[in-house]
Parts: sequence; C-alpha cells; structure tokens
Amino acid sequence: QPSRFLVGRNVEFEALSTSLLSVQQSKGRTILIAGDQGVGKTLLAGEVLCAAAGAGMMTLSGTVHEQEGQLPYQPFIEAFDHYLVQHRQAPGENPITHFRGSGDPQQNQLGLFNAAAAFLIALASQAPVVLFIDDLHAADETSMHLFHYLARQTHAAQVVLLAACRADWTGSATTPLSSLLNALYRERLSETVNLNPLEEDAAAQIVNQTLKGEAVPQLLEAIQDIAEGNPFFIEEITRALLKSDQLEEYKGKWSPKPGAELHAPHDLEGLLRERAARLGPQVETVLTSAAVVGREFDFEILRRMTTLPEGELLDALDAALASNLLEETEMGYRFRHALTRHALYNSLSRARRARLHGRAGEAIEAIYAIRPQTLAPYVEDLAYHFNLSERRDRALGYLIQAGQKAANLYAFEVAVRHFEQALALMDALALKDPAQRWMILESLGSWYAILADTPRAVEYFERALALQSTESWTPAHHDHIRLHCSAANALITAGDMRAAETHLQLALSIADEQADAPEIADLFYNIALLHWHKGEYQEALDAAQKSLDIAEHIQRTEAIARAFEMLALACHSLGEWQRGLHFEEERALLAGAGLDVTDAFDVHL
Repeated sequence: QPSRFLVGRNVEFEALSTSLLSVQQSKGRTILIAGDQGVGKTLLAGEVLCAAAGAGMMTLSGTVHEQEGQLPYQPFIEAFDHYLVQHRQAPGENPITHFRGSGDPQQNQLGLFNAAAAFLIALASQAPVVLFIDDLHAADETSMHLFHYLARQTHAAQVVLLAACRADWTGSATTPLSSLLNALYRERLSETVNLNPLEEDAAAQIVNQTLKGEAVPQLLEAIQDIAEGNPFFIEEITRALLKSDQLEEYKGKWSPKPGAELHAPHDLEGLLRERAARLGPQVETVLTSAAVVGREFDFEILRRMTTLPEGELLDALDAALASNLLEETEMGYRFRHALTRHALYNSLSRARRARLHGRAGEAIEAIYAIRPQTLAPYVEDLAYHFNLSERRDRALGYLIQAGQKAANLYAFEVAVRHFEQALALMDALALKDPAQRWMILESLGSWYAILADTPRAVEYFERALALQSTESWTPAHHDHIRLHCSAANALITAGDMRAAETHLQLALSIADEQADAPEIADLFYNIALLHWHKGEYQEALDAAQKSLDIAEHIQRTEAIARAFEMLALACHSLGEWQRGLHFEEERALLAGAGLDVTDAFDVHL
C-alpha cells in the first residue's frame, strides 16, 4: 500500500504495481511516468519502487541532474554503483565504467550497451528487476540511446525500465527525448502513465495534511485557484500562507484571518524564492550559492564558496533542512525538489551567477586536485562551472578532457558537444593556438564520421586542412594526408566518389609514395576502396597490394588486415575466388573472424 504522502494517485499506483508484478511472468516492460514539474512523478515512482521491493523485486535507481556538467550515461552509472555498494560488490563490476573495448568504435559502443543489458539480465535471473531513471528528459543523447537499447534487449527478461519525464519536453520532434519516445512508440516497447493535476478533493487532502488540520472551503478555493492542482505548488502555497501569518486556527479549522486578503506569489518560482528569503539573508545567500553548485552539493565546496565561518554555515544549512528546502544525503546535501534549485538559481543576476560559478570551479579544483583520484572524475563539472564564469578561458582544458573522456566511453554525441563548446569558446575568446584547434577539428570530424554524419565530418576535416601555418606551428605532410584520407573515407561511405577522389588526389600530391609510413599505407587503402566502388577492380587490387607492402614493412597489424580485406574484395570482384579466400584467411588470422568476405561486401556496398 502507498504511504499517506501519496495523495490522489491510487489509480496510477495500482496500475503501475500491476505492471511491475507482471514481469514475474518473464515479460519485460518499459513504463514512462509523464507530467509537469511538481506534479508528483518522483513521489509516485518512489512509492512504486517501495512496493516492488516489498514484493521481492530488485530495485535500482539513478537521477539525471539538469543544468549541470554530466558524465555520459550518468544515471545508469549511478544506479549500478548504488546497487554494487548496497550489495557489497566491487566497483569494478560496473558494466559501463569498466567496459573495455577494442577495434571499431561503433562496435565498442554496442558492446558497452550489451554489457549493461547483460548486467540487468543477470540480475533478473535471481529476481525480477526494476531500473528507475528520474528526469529522463534531461539526459544526454547517448543515455537516451542506451535506454532505447535496454528497452529492446530486456523485453523478454524479468526487467522493468521505469522512467519519469516532463511532458513539456516533447513539443519538438528534434529533441533527444522526442526521438526516444517516437522510437519506443513505433516499436511498441513502452507504455505511458500521464499524471494530470489533482482533483479538488485530493488537493484539499494535501492542504489539510500540511496544515495538520482542516481548511475551510474559502481557503481551499483560494489555494486551488493559484495552484491548479499541482501538488508541489499546493503544498508550497499552504506553507507560505502559514508562515506569512495570514491564517488562523479555531476548533481545528483553518481560515483566513478576519479582514485578511490572501496573497501569495502566483508563480511557483516566486513562491520558492520568497520562502528562502523568509529564512533570512544569510540562509538565502547560502542557498543561492548551493543552487549554483547543483541539485546535490558537498559541504566543503560550499564552505569554500562562501565567506561564512563554519558554524554559521552549518546553522544556515540546518535552517534550510528544518524548512524542508534541503535534505541530507550520504555525500552532503540535496535540494528537496529541483524546482527549488531552479528558482534560486534564476533569481541571480548574470554577474553574480558568473562570479559564483567561478568560485564553484575554484573550490572543486582546490579540494580534489590534492586527492589521489585527481580531478578526472570532476572535469565535466569544472567545464560547466568555468564556462559560465568570468574566467571562461579556464574551461577550455576541461572541455577537451570531458570530450576525450566521453569518447573513451564511446559516447560520441556527448564528446561532440564538449568539443564544439571548446571550439566556440576559442572563437569567443579569440584564442589562436592552431595546433589545439587542429586537434579539436580532426576529433570532431572523426566522431561525426562514426555517427554517420558525413557532411559535418567532412566540414570539420576541411576546416582543419584550411588552417594557416604560423611561425610556431606548421602541420606536417603526414597530418594533411591523414585528414584527406579521413575525409575521403567518409565521402566514399556516403557515395560521393568525385569529392572523395579530389581529397585523395590532394593527398597524393604531397605524399612520398616510397615512404614507409602508416599514412601512406592508409592512403593506398582508400585509393583501392575508391577504385573498387567505381568498378575499377584491377586498379583496386594494385593499390591494395601497395598498401599491403607498406603495412608489412612497417609491421602495422591493423593496416595489414585492412589491406588483406581490400585485396579479398578486389579478387572476388575479378572472379578470382580462391585467391580472394586466401587473402580473407590471412586477414582473419590477424584480426579475428569477426568480418568475413560477405560482411565486407555488405559494408562497402
């Protein structure tokens, strides 16, 4: 049974509980709880998770934190980490953070997704599993892809994917959430429970619970007119009226004081700001500083951001706890509701916000730079804070580290976002550094190629190639050749042979064809690939043989395997099947049997 705090949601609670129990028949489900901010999505999910645990199900949960620097897959990592800690298992068993891939980045991302699915399915072999993701709407695009993958792969297992998301984030078809919801709908993988505003009797129950008494109809009507059935708003308005001394109690019934005209902010953010202000300027200052840090925050970070003595800071936090604006966590503090944090954050002027973001970044640096794990786990936070501060130049290095970290987790959409922010920052601050700009542009081109966005991939490769040399920096010929080959490869994949040939001719014009270097082997591989796509199979065979000769001389296993693959393709196209099979056997000995000749034909066709 739900607790007394879940008001007016019995129908939804029963429906969700029934859905969860159905997985005991070995049928997985994906369930979305959708509704406006403050409508009670998280509370309902929490009650359902308690009921599931009581029924012997295994529960995991993770939360997406809006407006903060995010690690890719953060809610899933959080859910798995919490499970491992609770069950006294090694952190190294987290299937995401400790996944080790090899070879093709796209295959590695698929391998990571499969590891996460296998982790859940293994747990479900012991007991039915519920994985809850709160605030899914704010997740990064890669986390959305993982959620979709898990919905497909766990559909036949005793796994329930439960997520809460805001209904107002689905207005545009181009948002990651809309893409996810559309995919789930098309594939008939999900069901949605929509939370509507509360009916008047349920709203009255929340008012009465907050007052610890009974409100007269006049008071109920006034609160309902403002809150419009939003349970969080109802509770906050009732608290505000109590604190403002506008109400009186007589024989257990609450009513407006004689002659009093009820007044309360008619928007929730104004109400929450007023509530913090009533605690005094010192508490309000502490809370606004905390709002800049994030939904959850560490005491030591806040202490370094403020000028308050430790005792006064603790007093301020205790006052916020007593007023139910904050709650304590294992690691520090947390705003009881994300809306409270948003309201306080939005109340800050642009200048004050920038100053506080800078202080937050400096506090994180000061605290964690001297610890054994260094700053690596916090680069996303540091990039976020410094990029919104007065010292935006300090964000650049952290944006690059965050992007590389995301790419190492095969979260290429997130990596792209960090590097594009880094590029925009260099432009905004007029930072030259062509070597760093080249690295950023080449990485963006490579990641967009992996994401199959050929126009953007080629755009970034060509922007790098267009960089002018300076007195202190000149890109080497092999750098130009590598980028021309990358652009050509992307263009061949997209079917634009003319543009691909232009890039390969430019690479040939600066290449020393007799040089034994990796980029020359790659150049002839791509030339062979171009000829093969144009139906020029003998020319493809000749270029592939040149690629093989160079690769064998420099002893580059991957380059040798690719050359054998191309030789196999060319031979089969020339009708030399036995010779082609020989080359494929040679390739398989080096690279494994994961790509046979027919697979290779499919890839290149």
